[in-house]
Amino acid sequence: MKPIWKGYLKCSLVTIPVKLYHAVSPKTPRFELLHRECGTKIKQERVCPKCGQTLSQEDLVRGYRYGKDLYVEVTDEDLRRAGKEATGTLDIVRFVEAAQIHPIYYADSHYLAPDGAAGVEAMALFHAAMVEMDATALARLVLRNREHLLALRPYQGTLLAFTLHYPAEIVPVSSLEEMAGLHKVTVNADGLGMARTIIQYLKGNFVPEDYHDDYTETLLDLIKAKAAGEEFRVEPREEAEKVVSLMDALKKSVAQAAGQGVPPKKDMVSAARRESAAAAKAGGEKG
Repeated sequence: MKPIWKGYLKCSLVTIPVKLYHAVSPKTPRFELLHRECGTKIKQERVCPKCGQTLSQEDLVRGYRYGKDLYVEVTDEDLRRAGKEATGTLDIVRFVEAAQIHPIYYADSHYLAPDGAAGVEAMALFHAAMVEMDATALARLVLRNREHLLALRPYQGTLLAFTLHYPAEIVPVSSLEEMAGLHKVTVNADGLGMARTIIQYLKGNFVPEDYHDDYTETLLDLIKAKAAGEEFRVEPREEAEKVVSLMDALKKSVAQAAGQGVPPKKDMVSAARRESAAAAKAGGEKG
């Protein structure tokens, strides 16, 4: 695998030669656009809608839109002036507890591996110390003229480097209109008891191998079958039962979850039983 960056991990006066690799390889298939009649891959051309001219790369400039049909040209020199100068180092600026970094800040993940025998011992030392102290390192790296903030965490003998979003990139929850009245909702005690019961029934450990990208796997099987001239059958999905009432949905969910998980604790089911008893009593009074 080819590294995307090579340099030095720097912590105070210690420098470790390292390489940065992609830790994730998306498996989603990519498609090409073909001419329906002959099956040939099409050639896309860049055409100016105003002049009607077909343009070459030399005819194009980079523009930033700041209003309707308003653009400011941004040159390579502008990008160079705004960009950070590469230092060739991944600089650790602080160690924090992993729990302090909310998952919303995590972006891409990379492996940080020692570059040569000289970095192996130092990497192993820092890895062991970070595991012992449950520490996550915050580090800065200039890559492609932009400074990135990374979180380095020990992982299977090496360090896993997560690119972090900056606060300005996070969309605040307050910007969602639907969330405005959420804090005004009064939680129903019986409903809360049943929700706890459902959670208890379905509670368990995260085992990554238990989960699969069914869409991609099915799509690739279909493509392979078509390429081989074979028929591929996709079984139709069963439609889920429609439930209108929240309480009805909770009751049916408890019953469904009971067949999937372990029995919940007594205090978890008490609210659910009270709800069922109250419903039965109400039905009797009506009769």
